[in-house]
Amino acid sequence: MEHPVISGTAHDASGTAFTVVAISNTPTTDWAEVFRALANTDLTPQGSAAPGAAPGPGDAAPDSGSPGPASSGPPRLSMTPPSVLHLNAYLVYAVGKAARRRLTERLTSHNLRLWHLTVMAMVADLGPQMKTVLAARLDMNLSDLAKIVKDLVQTGHLDCARDPGNRRRVLVRLTPEGRTFLDRLNADIAATDDEVLAPLCPREREVLATLLRRVHRHLERNPAGVVHAPVRDAEPLADPGSDEDGRIDWTRPAEDVARFVEARRPLCPNAFTHHGGRRLDVLAARVSRGRYSGEPGLVLHGEDEGVVVVTGADRSGRARPGLVLQRLRPEGGGETAADEYIAAGDSSLLDLP
Repeated sequence: MEHPVISGTAHDASGTAFTVVAISNTPTTDWAEVFRALANTDLTPQGSAAPGAAPGPGDAAPDSGSPGPASSGPPRLSMTPPSVLHLNAYLVYAVGKAARRRLTERLTSHNLRLWHLTVMAMVADLGPQMKTVLAARLDMNLSDLAKIVKDLVQTGHLDCARDPGNRRRVLVRLTPEGRTFLDRLNADIAATDDEVLAPLCPREREVLATLLRRVHRHLERNPAGVVHAPVRDAEPLADPGSDEDGRIDWTRPAEDVARFVEARRPLCPNAFTHHGGRRLDVLAARVSRGRYSGEPGLVLHGEDEGVVVVTGADRSGRARPGLVLQRLRPEGGGETAADEYIAAGDSSLLDLP
């Protein structure tokens, strides 16, 4: 008995293609009904051979890519269910997925992955660090971090050097070539923002960024309200006259930090830290009258002193003088009063760099 044969492709309602090769001992088999029963969906045969006949010249072989009935299918009908567009969590997921795909494509063009960018950015923002500290800050497996660092050392973007203050420690640091490359990379990646945020005007983009940072701070496990405070295991290796010369170490006593800010005032760079993801120049500050406890770099609001940053490395938890911020200059902005830039109760300005 001759068995009817069908071969070709089928498409479901979303346009997804299926390769079909089937045989039946019933000449009048309803193949569409068979597909529905097997796949629990509506599949429509496209370009299939007639029952009992071999494929003819006009029936393209599966995946052949040649024109003809077999390669033509219904237009893609995939879409997002309208009801989930009212779920903010879904929107954040969907937009983030699309943005990540575009960002990955940008990085791939530079032979990099997202972890390469993240590691370089962390070292650029917080200065040279031991691998153990860097891995902890990035919540990254130490062996995985070592591989990423090795990649970046081989490309000349990072290097590893002994800490002059403690020869037993090796610090990962950004090379001058790496800093130049990172600047170019960030400029290139900025085009991704333009693609994703194309429907928004500049003011809308600024508002969106502010709101996203606020949500990120809410979900971020790291303590909020901490300005950059390099740990002792990650002290900068600074060449004379380098940008690192102006970085504030909040683990120093308040008196030392206040003298440092004053000494850097006529110099370039000024004393600086990172706050809210942005570089922040500290132009004027004084030692607080009161005593404060907490992690070095924690931003507080003294009742009669204004914006106070906890200083010192007292591990006993005892209160000590802090630094009262008076005049600041945020990155890309003008000089301003500290209590205007970091308003009391405005948690949207408090986060890690």
